[in-house]
Amino acid sequence: MRAKSALRLRCAIFGMALLAALPAPANAAVTAKDIQVAGRVIGFVNPPASGTVKLGIVYDPSNAASRDDEQALMDILGSGLTIGGVTLIPEPVPIAQLSGTDANLLFLTGGLGSAGMAVASVADTKKILCMTTDTGAVQAGACAVAVQTSPSVQIIVNKALLAASGISFDTAFLLMVTEI
Repeated sequence: MRAKSALRLRCAIFGMALLAALPAPANAAVTAKDIQVAGRVIGFVNPPASGTVKLGIVYDPSNAASRDDEQALMDILGSGLTIGGVTLIPEPVPIAQLSGTDANLLFLTGGLGSAGMAVASVADTKKILCMTTDTGAVQAGACAVAVQTSPSVQIIVNKALLAASGISFDTAFLLMVTEI
């Protein structure tokens, strides 16, 4: 009996090690569903956002994945998209011009890697929320909230970045997300 348990444990450990060794899947382009969920997340910020919110879409014009995300966001949002009590007005923000943005909320495009780390500093200084679909950016500390809707809805929150920027969420919301 112990031999079977030990074998199962070794198989489980081997399986976890194998999964950890596999590369993370590439982030897909931002979808309308991602933006709908991100818009709902904004409603859980204390105090909740309302009215018109200028969404700074942070991208790198020289990075194809980042440009693709920026274009997808602009297509989805058009001249403005209302979700709940908030109307998101998109404004492209080239990463080189990030410090000069007057956006109320930042959306970090995917594929920026270490260049995206500048967003955390700006969000902290300006006390604004940064969202993305790039979970790696949240894990690395570049952005506070990641939203993904495929294959299922997943929201990841970086507690340290939220604290640094002075942003808090309703307790009920935090029970539904993964905090790191």
